[in-house]
Order: sequence, then C-alpha cells, then structure tokens
Amino acid sequence: MKFVEPKIYILAKSHLEDHDTRQWLHDLGTSNYVIPEQDPILALAGKRCYMSFEPGLNPNVTKVRKEVVAFIENILKSGHGSVLEHMTYTFAFENVSRVFTAEMNRHRAGWAVSEGSMRFIRYDDIPFWMPLSIQHEDGDSPELQIAKEESREVFCAAFRQMEENYKRLKEIWNIDSLKAFKEKKKITSMMRRIIGLGVATGGVWTGNIRAIRHVLSVRVDAAAEEEIAYVFTLVLKRMMEEEPILFKDFYQTEDGFWAPKYVKV
Repeated sequence: MKFVEPKIYILAKSHLEDHDTRQWLHDLGTSNYVIPEQDPILALAGKRCYMSFEPGLNPNVTKVRKEVVAFIENILKSGHGSVLEHMTYTFAFENVSRVFTAEMNRHRAGWAVSEGSMRFIRYDDIPFWMPLSIQHEDGDSPELQIAKEESREVFCAAFRQMEENYKRLKEIWNIDSLKAFKEKKKITSMMRRIIGLGVATGGVWTGNIRAIRHVLSVRVDAAAEEEIAYVFTLVLKRMMEEEPILFKDFYQTEDGFWAPKYVKV
C-alpha cells in the first residue's frame, strides 16, 4: 500500500506541416496571407470555411481579421466549435483512480483512450490517492478533524486488507512460477476483481480542443466528482499556459472552482 498524488503530463500536441500548408495556400490562390504563429491550425481551418485568408478570394469578403486573437475570440463567441476539433493534445494522467477513469471515459466523444490494464498489470503495492474530502485542512472543526482522521484510518485498513488478499491469491496460484504469459494473464485478471475502484492507475488520453473545453466546462465545477475536478483543474491551468487565447475565457468562481465565459462552443 502506498499513497500517491495525481499527476498530468502533456505528451504531444498538433503541429503544422509547413511545406504542404504553404503549397495548399498557394494552390488556393493566396498571395499575402501570413500564417500566424499562435494556433495556426485553428486559424487556417476557420479561414478556409469562408475562404477569408485575404480580400478577393471570396467576392463576399471585403475585409478580414488579421489579428489571430480577435479571430479566435470570434470563433469562441460564435460557437464555431468544429474548427477547434482540428487541434489535439495528448495527456498522460497518472496516479488517478478507477473512479476517475470511469468518469473520464464517459467523455469518449472527441477523445482517444489507452488506459492501464489490470488484466495484464500485476501489483505488489496497491497505490491510492487519499480523497480531498478527508484530507486535513486548516480551519476544520474538532468534530470534522476526528471524522476525517477516522475515515483515513478506514481507507488505510481497507487497502491493507486488499493487499493481503491479493498477496494470498498470488501465493495460492504460485503465479511467479508460471512461464506462459497466457496463464499469468488469466490469473492476474482474476485477482484484479478484489481490488477496489480507489486503486491508482493511469494511461494516455488524446482530446481535441473542443472536447477538452467541454470536459473542463462540466468537470471543474463544484458539482463535479472531487477527483476529476481536482485533476482537470490541473489540466485547465496547464492549458491556460499552453493555449492562453483558447482558454482565457475561463475564470475562477467565488467558490474557488472555474467556469468558461463561452459555455457551448
């Protein structure tokens, strides 16, 4: 048994293929369009919708927004969310529970999911995160302190018991003596059934910007499950650093959570 803290990592994000992009723009007939440094994929996708790279390409367009910040702000404001789907980020979430992944995987649309498999992965120590709701906080009343402390003791006892039961099953089946991976997999799959949803796991999730914004809009709210709210607050803070234009409309609410100015994009 060991205590862990949820962590997030950005593994990858969309990038522009310069040669083909410039050839595409040339073939469309552009002559003066300058590819923006900030969020170029979104800008290109949005401008292609209206052929608004520059005046003259579309007879209906006599002037264009050259400032990418204003252009993307208008995309968010108008709810032109399909443009945001062309840009993706790949995250690794580690030390998150099966409670988290069950909640997260409901947001399948717009996400690719590769989660650690307890059918294949065997445990020596069973890791878990202590929920915020029972962690000590300054200002807790004496009654609340006692309730939290006793709850933490129950959690630790439960995970110790799981670990003992898991170890006993390994001994019964003498899994370390087996040579064939097929047999190891079968027994490991059986043993995972006695481990609770609080076990820490991890994996890789890739989401497009529209899907990321959607999850953030519903999961950094006070009504969200506490672990997914905690983890996606970490995600939001990283995305505000990585993509300030696309996430600058999120603001902190009075209760300490977050909400977007543009909810439905």
